[in-house]
Amino acid sequence: MKNNSQRKKYCINYVSAAIVAFTFLLSSTGNMYAQKKEKLLGEKNFDLVLTEQGKKKNNEPVKDQIVFRADRISSTFMLKEYVFTASAYNASVDSTSGTPIITFVSDSKNADGDLLKWNGTVTGETMEGTAIITDKKGKTKADYSFKGQQKKFRK
Repeated sequence: MKNNSQRKKYCINYVSAAIVAFTFLLSSTGNMYAQKKEKLLGEKNFDLVLTEQGKKKNNEPVKDQIVFRADRISSTFMLKEYVFTASAYNASVDSTSGTPIITFVSDSKNADGDLLKWNGTVTGETMEGTAIITDKKGKTKADYSFKGQQKKFRK
């Protein structure tokens, strides 16, 4: 009897250890994927020039800075001018042409119910795209194109 009871205890211990090891392996793999995804644009800053489209008078380009932190995008100009705070973004990479091209999109709402839609691409250290602001009814309030370079920090 003692042998059967000892065998059951050992089997339970081995099964438990296998479950713990399998869970650890899955959680480690998940963390590696999240880190890889975050590195697409995470922790990058870009100095941009925004140009409003279709505006007849005073179509002066505006300097802006876009900051990517983890899974959020923020714009100095959009925060100051339209009160859009940092929002989540999605990014994907296409490396079939040799140089990787990262495409990103983001939708954000401000307190007034306006919607800001970012569409952009990053090739190397260059970024370009559009930022379109619409009101609650879907009418375009502002339509910007942008171009810029990744900001360099001194080490």
